[in-house]
Amino acid sequence: MKRVLLLCLISMAGFTAFSQTKPAASSAAAAPEKPVRAAKYEVLYGSKPLSKADQKELNEFVASCDASFGSRAEAVTFFAERAWEYIASARLDTATYRFNLISALDPNSVDAFWGLGVISFQRGDNDLAIRLLNKGLELDSTQSMMRVDYAIVKLDCYQKGQDCGTLDEVETELKHALAQDPKNANAWMKRCQVAYYKENYELAWTYFHEARMADILQLDLNFGSLLAAKMPDPKGIFK
Repeated sequence: MKRVLLLCLISMAGFTAFSQTKPAASSAAAAPEKPVRAAKYEVLYGSKPLSKADQKELNEFVASCDASFGSRAEAVTFFAERAWEYIASARLDTATYRFNLISALDPNSVDAFWGLGVISFQRGDNDLAIRLLNKGLELDSTQSMMRVDYAIVKLDCYQKGQDCGTLDEVETELKHALAQDPKNANAWMKRCQVAYYKENYELAWTYFHEARMADILQLDLNFGSLLAAKMPDPKGIFK
């Protein structure tokens, strides 16, 4: 349930309007100033040594979990559920804090890398998101929805003219995800988007209809209108 919701959230966050066939490369636009956050609200504490207060809090949390749960795996599952809920409600600082705690319980937690990758993407740090999601996939390559999230971040890189993603890379990841889960409508929609950028509108329509058959509720009808402006729907369903 939580990850189905995540796919909806990250898909909406990663989608940009198709006002042109190809995105313009970002030029000299100034990068937004990074907000100042307490270390515990930074992904993996900002990859810096913890303060004495943060280390004490972390040690107490781990000790409490060891005393309260039958295993650390059980504790990770419990706190991961809560952390995904915080992402769903856009409470990213709280979600970050929770996933950081999960990482302390299990440094190889797929949920932690996945969740922190999503948070990094939503905060606009695509490079960090890619590193975290890639690590999650290294730990568990069967997570097709995480692979779609990974592809979405790379597609966002392309759309913004950043060098962290290409259309071919996005296509490769989406094909892999669909080989694992052919009914992933979100993956079909993103393949449709890639084909659109490559100006292969007939193929884009093919993928659009694959998404429709997989889950009509995940269709982006606004995008369908933009696609129809380039080429009428060969099936005549969408005008």
